[in-house]
Amino acid sequence: MRVAVIGGGVMGAATAWRIAKRGVDVVCFDRHSPPHALGSSHGESRIIRTAYFEGSWYVPLLQEVFPMWRELEAASGARLLTMTGALMIGDASSEVVAGAFASARVLDRQAGVLNPEACVAAMLSHVQRVERGTVVESLADLRSAFDAVVVAAGPWTSELIDWIPLRVERQVHGWFSIARDADWFTPDRFPAFVRQSRENGFMYGIPTLDKKTIKVGRHHDGETTHPHRIRRRVDEFDLDPLRLLTATYMRGVSGHVRHTITCMYTNTPDNHFVIDFSPDDRRVLVISACSGHGFKFGPVIGDIAADLVCDGGTQRDISHFSAARFAAAPHVPDDNGDRDQQRDH
Repeated sequence: MRVAVIGGGVMGAATAWRIAKRGVDVVCFDRHSPPHALGSSHGESRIIRTAYFEGSWYVPLLQEVFPMWRELEAASGARLLTMTGALMIGDASSEVVAGAFASARVLDRQAGVLNPEACVAAMLSHVQRVERGTVVESLADLRSAFDAVVVAAGPWTSELIDWIPLRVERQVHGWFSIARDADWFTPDRFPAFVRQSRENGFMYGIPTLDKKTIKVGRHHDGETTHPHRIRRRVDEFDLDPLRLLTATYMRGVSGHVRHTITCMYTNTPDNHFVIDFSPDDRRVLVISACSGHGFKFGPVIGDIAADLVCDGGTQRDISHFSAARFAAAPHVPDDNGDRDQQRDH
């Protein structure tokens, strides 16, 4: 059996790794040279948590994925996961607090921070063939050369398939300087956090291993974009909500921004994952497991993809991730469309 995986970000890399682990011939294609900073699997840190306000059905996958991350650490010899704990902040009725308690019912001490670049590199190190700098423009050639094709192309997915309505969203992250005497922001003392407010929606903060900065970002509410036309420059108005958060709630964090990056979310209409076969060809599997909260699931989603490709099915419950729920949904326009109608609610 020969399998092609399109995309070398976290989902493509994880899928290729888990398929290769079964002794199957797999080739991973990426238009850039992963790990890179041009998609969605970069930025030095990603939160992993089990208090999951997005839906209780994610929790069994999270419980399964922690040992898989540790397995990858042991196999690669790299430090991938740092445990910090995680704090959900909001009023009692907010989605982030009420949802977290509904799914976990305990303070989330089993949470931490993943290094995305190191994670992707570690996974791809176990894949015999990675075709970097290779643009796949059509599935036709791959379908004739391989027994199965997995599309895990992140923001480029809509260039290859048209039966899932996806919206690509620009996100901005900023690294803020910490005062020298503010020693409470170290990973062993300061948990990652997600905060929800009526004024600013979802915001998050992540302690950094250098102990000199803290990473802050906004979750959703970004402008609709396209991977070929994303605005990479970060302007002051991009940083205003991040500065407001640090100035209001984070004593010891200065307004000085050491550096910034942009990345892309690939969102479904309901912000839940898609893991499903093409309605026209079961040799084509699409993994769009992101919507801004997918990285942490990489190994278990990759293993589910390996189940589906190699065995034709999986024992895990993926009923929530069927693309059939969007059967009547219109295609989502790109950045030339009406942004007001595309905002997440």
